[in-house]
Amino acid sequence: MAHPFLVQNCPVWYDLLPLHQPITLPGAGAPGDVYILSGLERERLRFRDVRLAAAFTAQDTAGRWWRVRLEGDGQAEARVRVFEPWAAPEPPAAITLMCAVLARERMFGVIQKATELGVMRIQPVITERSLAGEEALAREKAYRWPAVALRAVRQCRRAVVPEVAPVVPLVEALRQPWWCAADLRFYLDLDTAPEARAAAPEVRAVLLCAGPEGGWTPAERGVLAAAGAVPLALGGRVLRAETAALVGLALVMARWGDLAPGW
Repeated sequence: MAHPFLVQNCPVWYDLLPLHQPITLPGAGAPGDVYILSGLERERLRFRDVRLAAAFTAQDTAGRWWRVRLEGDGQAEARVRVFEPWAAPEPPAAITLMCAVLARERMFGVIQKATELGVMRIQPVITERSLAGEEALAREKAYRWPAVALRAVRQCRRAVVPEVAPVVPLVEALRQPWWCAADLRFYLDLDTAPEARAAAPEVRAVLLCAGPEGGWTPAERGVLAAAGAVPLALGGRVLRAETAALVGLALVMARWGDLAPGW
């Protein structure tokens, strides 16, 4: 089902929460230009915890990307200066990672690396073989997961801050609007034979589902397939759950995102 707002001229981050979307300069930028940010753009700056003299990535009204430095920060306005152009930091397709909750704080690494790879959204889910329950999530420090994504954004100089959604059961995640709006949906599955896939035209949103240790149960495979997801194999080796999630993301980014070798 196509999302009503998923149109050609709409950015791929159109459905993220407003604070997670890129900071936009109020003009067509050039090195040395100074701008005053207020309102929503000022709030986006504050949400990213940008400190005085720190640099961040922003887009101008012409759609170009820049590195910008915070020079002054008042109660309602901030003064920033453009200092260099920047390569597009966001992929051409919105990639969502739906990942079963992993034990031993491995979600920290998954969220950090997924952010660096360019995902727009991370949806942790509860499956039959994953961690579950408030006590288990407290041990895993789930409350810190959004901060991990934010720190990764600063490190890799992205403009979008990925949403780390609250943990939900698998079946509830399959009812979310972003699931219905996706052009392609995959779930990683060791029991699937690798196969060649034709490139889908005009892919704007891709979903990758990564299971827990021990993989998906037969019932979960059936639920995912009924919701429109197809299996994706990563070869004949058995990967750890966190490794499989990141390798799968890299493959998706190489095919439909902006991850491309330089050779």
